[in-house]
Amino acid sequence: MDFSPAVNSALDTVDTWRRQGCYPLFPVVAEARDTTARIRTADGDEQPVTVFASADYLALSRLDQVRHAAIEAVERFGTGAYGTQAVGGFTTLHEQLEATVADYFGKPAALLFPTGMQANVGALATLARPGDTVLTDHLNHGSITLGIRLSGAHMAPFRHNDAQHLHELLRRSTAPGRRIVVVDGLFSADGDLAALGEIADVAEAHDAVLVVDEAHSAGPLGPRGRGAAEQLGVLDRVDVITGTFSKAFASTGGFVCAGARVVDALRHTAVAYLLSLGLPPAAIGASLAAFQVLEKEGPRRRERLARTARSLRERLRTAGVDIAGSAAHVVVVPVGSVDRTARVTRRLREQGLLVGPLFPPAVPIGGARLRFGVTAAHTEEDLERAALLVSRALAEEPV
Repeated sequence: MDFSPAVNSALDTVDTWRRQGCYPLFPVVAEARDTTARIRTADGDEQPVTVFASADYLALSRLDQVRHAAIEAVERFGTGAYGTQAVGGFTTLHEQLEATVADYFGKPAALLFPTGMQANVGALATLARPGDTVLTDHLNHGSITLGIRLSGAHMAPFRHNDAQHLHELLRRSTAPGRRIVVVDGLFSADGDLAALGEIADVAEAHDAVLVVDEAHSAGPLGPRGRGAAEQLGVLDRVDVITGTFSKAFASTGGFVCAGARVVDALRHTAVAYLLSLGLPPAAIGASLAAFQVLEKEGPRRRERLARTARSLRERLRTAGVDIAGSAAHVVVVPVGSVDRTARVTRRLREQGLLVGPLFPPAVPIGGARLRFGVTAAHTEEDLERAALLVSRALAEEPV
C-alpha cells in the first residue's frame, strides 16, 4: 500500500531505529507499581525500571480506595456501557461524576467524554463555526488544532504565550463571527504555564470566549487543585474548561466544564459525544474515588508533588542538563534530532530509567525531547539517579 510522503518518512525512521537497535516506543509493561515497572526487553526477558513516563501525578491510581471503587462499579453495572450516553449508557455514576466535576471547578455544569482528546475536539468543533475566529497558542495540544479544523472556523495561531501578539491578531480581525481564545493551562510538551493573566485581559478586552485545557494541570496546580487558571488567579474569567481523568484523577476519560447552556449544546449536538459510547463504569468509579481522596489529601499530595518536581528540576540544572521553560511537574529535556532522542531514550531504558520521548509532529522539527512526568510518589533517590543517568546519556550520545 502506498502512503503519503509524511507517513513514508515516519516509516523510514522506524525502520532505521529497528536496524540500529534503538527503537524507543511502545515498551511492553508486564507489571507496574507507583514509580517502578517491569518491561519486556528485546530478548523477551523482563527488566525493572524506574518510571518517569507516567502522568499519575498525584499517585492515586494504585490506592486501595480507588481500585476498590472501580471494582464496585463493575459489580453494579458490568464492564461496559450499554450504549451511547444519549440512548442508554448514562448511569447514575455518570450523573454523579458530572456533578462532582462541575462542583470541583466551580462551574454550573459538566459533561463527560470518552477521552480528553475527544473533549477538546467535541467542544471546539461544536462551539466554533464557520465565520468564527479561533485564536490558538501555536504550541497547544494537537487535539485543540483538530477541533478547530473540524469546526470550519478560521484558525489564527499566536506566538507562544505572547499576549501582545494575541491582542494584535484580535485587533486586526475582521471576521463577522465570534472570537474564541484557547490555550493549554500547562503545556505538556514544553513544561511551562500559560500566561493566563495577560491572556484573560486580552480576551476580555476583545469580548472573546476563553477556553483553557487543564489536562496536565487540574489536580496538581492551584490552592484547591483546580488547575493553572486557579493558580494564576483567573479561574472565574475562564468560560470553558476542558480536561481529562487520565492524568491526576487515576482513570481515563475527558470532561468539559462551562455554563449550563454551553454544556446542553454539547450534550445534544457534539458529534464526539453523541457517536461514542460513554465511559465504562470502572473508569467512573475510580475517578469518583480519586476526587474523594483529594478532598482530604489534596493539599498534602500537591505540596509533595511540587517539592519533588522542584527537586528534579534543580538536580537536572546542577548536572548541566537543559530543561527549557519547565516550571511544574512536567519536565522537558531538549535533545534535538529525532535519532539522537531515540538513542538517548533507549540507552536510559537499558539503564533502568523509563522516560517519554517526544517527536514531531508533537513537537517542532528539530525539537525532539524527553518528557519527565514527576509524581508525588517519586523519592529523592529516584530523582538523583534520574539526573545522573540523563546527564551521562546526553554526554555519551553525539549531537
